[in-house]
Amino acid sequence: MSVYTQLDHKQFDSILSQYNLGRLHAFEGIAAGIENTNYKITLNTSDGQAPYFLTIFEQLHKQELNFFIPFLAHLKTQGCALPAPKANMNGEFLFQVGEKWGVIFECLSGHHLDAINTSHAQAIGKELARIHQSAQSFAQAPANPRGFYWLQKQASCDSLEISDDDRSLLQSHLKTMQHLWQKWNGHPQLTKSFIHGDLFLDNCLFLDNGNLSGVIDFYAGGFDYCIYDIAICIMAWAKKDDATIEPAISDAIVQGYESVRVLTEDEKQYLPDFLRLAVLRFWVSRLIAKTQQQGAALTTVKNPDDMKSMINNLSRV
Repeated sequence: MSVYTQLDHKQFDSILSQYNLGRLHAFEGIAAGIENTNYKITLNTSDGQAPYFLTIFEQLHKQELNFFIPFLAHLKTQGCALPAPKANMNGEFLFQVGEKWGVIFECLSGHHLDAINTSHAQAIGKELARIHQSAQSFAQAPANPRGFYWLQKQASCDSLEISDDDRSLLQSHLKTMQHLWQKWNGHPQLTKSFIHGDLFLDNCLFLDNGNLSGVIDFYAGGFDYCIYDIAICIMAWAKKDDATIEPAISDAIVQGYESVRVLTEDEKQYLPDFLRLAVLRFWVSRLIAKTQQQGAALTTVKNPDDMKSMINNLSRV
C-alpha cells in the first residue's frame, strides 16, 4: 500500500455520498506496501465512529476488478478471514476517481506481526488452504498475472535495472526453471486454484491473542499451482536475516495447510523448486517496484538484494 493518488476532503465527501456508511470525520494515507493508493478513513455514524479502508487501484482496470472484488466477497461468505468490500447504495462495489477505480473495505482489527512463531505460521498455512479450497466454488480466476511467463519476459526486458552479472545469474536460474515448468504443465498431481501470490507478513493482520484477523491485498493473485502459493508464503515467513529458511516456520506453514488440505507427494517433492521460483519472481518484481516507487508520496521500499541473497543460498542446498 502507498499513496500515489492524493485525495482532499471534498473528493472523499463525493465518494462517500454514494454509500450509506456515514460522513467523513478524518482520513490518513497509508504508506506500507507497493502498488495501490490506500487511506484509512474514519466515519461519523449514528452509533459513533467507524473505521474503513479506501483503496484506489493504480494499475488494475475495471475488467480485472470485476473479478477480484466479487471474488473477495465470495471468500468472505465462505468463512475466509479477510476484509469485506462494501457495496454502495446501488449494490455496486466500485467507485471512480478520474480514470481510476476504487473500493471501500471494512477495517479489520489487528496489526502486522513484528515477530512470528510456529503458531502464527500454522494459522497462515491453514488460512491459505481455506482460500484455495473456497476459490474452487467461484468462477475460475484469470491466469496468475505474475506467473512463469511474466517472469521470463520481465527478466529479458532491457528496462530492468540490473547489473550484467546479476542478469546472467537470473537467466541461468530461469533456464533451469523453464525445464521444470514444462515438466509441471498439466501434471495431474499439482493442484491449481486461485493463489494469493503475495502472502507476506504485511498482507495479514493478527490480534493481540495471536489469532489471525485477516488476509489482505489479493491483487497479485490468479490461477496457478497451489504449491507455488505455499512456497511464496514460506519464502516470506521463514526467511531469516541471513537470507536462509527457518525450518520450524516452514514446517509449521505446511502443517497448518495440511490440516485443511493434504498435499500430494508430487507437491511435496517439488516444493523446493517452487521455492526457488518464488524467490526469482520477487527478485524481479522488487527490481521493477524500486523504479516505480520513485514517484510515490508515501511508500515502503523492499530491497531486491534480499531475494538475490536467498536464491544464492537456496542454490547451495
